[in-house]
Amino acid sequence: MTDDPDDDAILAELADDALTGPAWDAWLAARPAAAVELATARRVRLVLAALEAEAIVVPADFEARLRQRLREDATLVALLDLGLANLGRALLEVLEALLALLPAAPPAGITPRAAG
Repeated sequence: MTDDPDDDAILAELADDALTGPAWDAWLAARPAAAVELATARRVRLVLAALEAEAIVVPADFEARLRQRLREDATLVALLDLGLANLGRALLEVLEALLALLPAAPPAGITPRAAG
């Protein structure tokens, strides 16, 4: 996150909305890099909440990896800002549709005959 562990703790609390008010707004205004990091953290928290709402389990390090990707890729930030946070759900629906096109598996104990 930042070079200062104290700032990281403050940013985590700001991202959780545990710290609010004019004093914290002034704190952020004096630290533009922290304000950018807070915006990234809030985006990530929104994505995580959307994934959780869809019962999608993510790896333990997903939040940190997503933050890093957002720092590196402005296009990804723009996509999230456009409301594509439901991309995971859309992908699952596409997979379900594709799987529905496959032939059904034979019942247990029945071996398909080889074409000959």
